[in-house]
Amino acid sequence: MDGAKAEAILKKALGFSRADESEVFIGGGSYSLTRFANSIIHQNVNETRYQLSVRSVFGKKTGRAVTNRFSDDDLASIVKKSEAVARVQPDIPELLPVPGPQSYQRVEAFDAETASFSPDARAEAVKKAVEICKKSGFQAAGYFSTACGSIGSYGEISPLAIANSNGLFAHHCGTEASFSITAMADDSSGWAQATSWKVSDIDAVELASVAVEKAKRSRNPRAIEPGKYTVILEPAAVAELLGYMAWVGFGALQVQEHRSFMSDKIGQPLFGPNVTIYDDVYNDLLRGRPFDYEGVPVRKVAIAENGVIKGPIYDRMTAAKENRQSTGHGLPVPNTLGPQSASVVMDAAKPVTLAELQSAADNCILVTRFWYVNVVDPMKVILTGMTRDGTFLIEKGKIASGIRNFRFNQNVIELLNNIKAMSAPIRSGMCVVPGLLVTEFNFSSGTEF
Repeated sequence: MDGAKAEAILKKALGFSRADESEVFIGGGSYSLTRFANSIIHQNVNETRYQLSVRSVFGKKTGRAVTNRFSDDDLASIVKKSEAVARVQPDIPELLPVPGPQSYQRVEAFDAETASFSPDARAEAVKKAVEICKKSGFQAAGYFSTACGSIGSYGEISPLAIANSNGLFAHHCGTEASFSITAMADDSSGWAQATSWKVSDIDAVELASVAVEKAKRSRNPRAIEPGKYTVILEPAAVAELLGYMAWVGFGALQVQEHRSFMSDKIGQPLFGPNVTIYDDVYNDLLRGRPFDYEGVPVRKVAIAENGVIKGPIYDRMTAAKENRQSTGHGLPVPNTLGPQSASVVMDAAKPVTLAELQSAADNCILVTRFWYVNVVDPMKVILTGMTRDGTFLIEKGKIASGIRNFRFNQNVIELLNNIKAMSAPIRSGMCVVPGLLVTEFNFSSGTEF
């Protein structure tokens, strides 16, 4: 949906409002998915849908209602429902007036080829990838998805355009493509994945070749005793850990309530001097939406620079508590989560290639990715989870064998103090991170697979 059409719908909805203030956003678009398993396509779906969210404010009371129907009568009805909800809510003493017009940094994130990528084109890419797996004796499983607009991978909808009764309007429409493949045999598996705003950046054949090579090298995995090891974490594994760290600790509400790792640590060195982390929606590999759920412009925020904690991200309510400006990381008002990060970027000082990371290591373990990750202690950022789809023993700079998977129990703060080398950052999901060579990584138990 282009900006003009979205603005017309939002203005019409605002016109029906009788509240003190109103905020409306429209989200949605199209999401297409081709999923394959046992080396055949078994699911091919496309959804195109839009959703209008209306928030009404009376004094310090606010309420929200949502619809996916946009006729005049439907818009009038949903505004009326929102106002009815707002009137019976308790006061929120810290509720702020809706913001006025804002200026936004333009983010070029729309690719016409991605927006119109056909089911046949996805199927053809899947076919080529599956054939590579089958030629090597592996079963293939995975997916190829494309999206245009603001529907997420799990069906969630975020703002495509937002407006309010104080004259604010913002619109952003991006595209995204993601391909994931797992090559599987009886006692081994290998995995590769890529995500980009342009489908032309996705090379399914190359990704299948990587997955097959990992599966080949994982055959007949050896059992290794758990313990603390030097590890090479590929970017997907790093992204999993930093994504959880951001979820439990990057928000100002978590800091203000003293349940973040950075509570009482701002301005202090907490990580190694080679660690710099940002929340940066404008990173060239991410190209995210430049405004939040209240229409506030998103800023690039330094979380840590050269190991020193610089501070959290803010929404308007948490910023007001400290007499600061929001960094544009707000969720729909009201909410109990506070500001949330969705664009973690980790710099790499003096990066080398992943191959060079491997060749520089001896008697260490290479981890392709993690799964089943959970938080053990949010204040210390202790996480637990499993290795998956390519865990290897490295001897004298080369892969010596595949090894059975481990469960890990790792303090991420300690990990960020034990980094010896990094590769160049790449995109993995909604993170842009390097691969890491890390000492003292704690594998707490082994597995039988």
